[in-house]
Amino acid sequence: MSRRLAARLSDAFYALLALIFMLPLIWTVVGSFRASGLRTEPWGLPERLNLSNYAAAWEGKIGVYLLNSTVVTVISVLVIIALSAPAAYAFARLRFRGSSLMLGFILTGLLIPAHAVLIPLYQLNAALGVGDYLAIIGPYVAFGLPLSVLLLRAYFVEIPRELMEAAIMDGAGHMRILWTIFMPIAKPAVATVAIFQASWIWNELPFALVFIASGSHYTLPIGLLSFRGEHITDWGAILAGVTISVVPLMVLYLLFQKHIVRGLTAGAVK
Repeated sequence: MSRRLAARLSDAFYALLALIFMLPLIWTVVGSFRASGLRTEPWGLPERLNLSNYAAAWEGKIGVYLLNSTVVTVISVLVIIALSAPAAYAFARLRFRGSSLMLGFILTGLLIPAHAVLIPLYQLNAALGVGDYLAIIGPYVAFGLPLSVLLLRAYFVEIPRELMEAAIMDGAGHMRILWTIFMPIAKPAVATVAIFQASWIWNELPFALVFIASGSHYTLPIGLLSFRGEHITDWGAILAGVTISVVPLMVLYLLFQKHIVRGLTAGAVK
């Protein structure tokens, strides 16, 4: 009886915790359907289903910002996976001098705050004449590599060494072993890396705000700022834009949630 009660209390606690975390999203979605009164009655419910805020957001080029964010996110995530997978494989399966030192050097990237390199990167991009997409994809990849290498390496270590040895005996090289054997097995880890990096890049503001100069290349976070005027802020359009921006990540997570859980628990138990 005590175990059953403890289980119910635990479930109730986690349900309450989930509700607390969901409240901002619920408020955002509800507020996006309200025509007015967001400042005077922020917790009020919409009297009827009103899509005017979504129309205003679409007229404010939210579709363009959505496309720009999709392009930047997809390219950045693909490059991160393409670069971190060989590095993780090398650190997990190959023995070479200085591997621990090199791994530690890469992981120190987790300790560097992104804001600390904004000015040097801006000066570098200005000197090279690089702007907009390329100017932000580079930093996204650089800051995404350390965590990606760490997660993929943890999964690669758990893959039986016999698979690699058998492939080598059949004449396969390390790159072929990586992409035809390790990567299919490591789908949970790859999904985890993809969703982590996509979530960060999709919502990232400082790099995009500093490096993107052309309004036609604005990503969603910058685009949402454009709904704020000097004297008037269209909060309804902002909430509608935020709601639209959340949908792709929620769909991505729901599609790959099983892989993500498996990827996060990789290497936890031997």
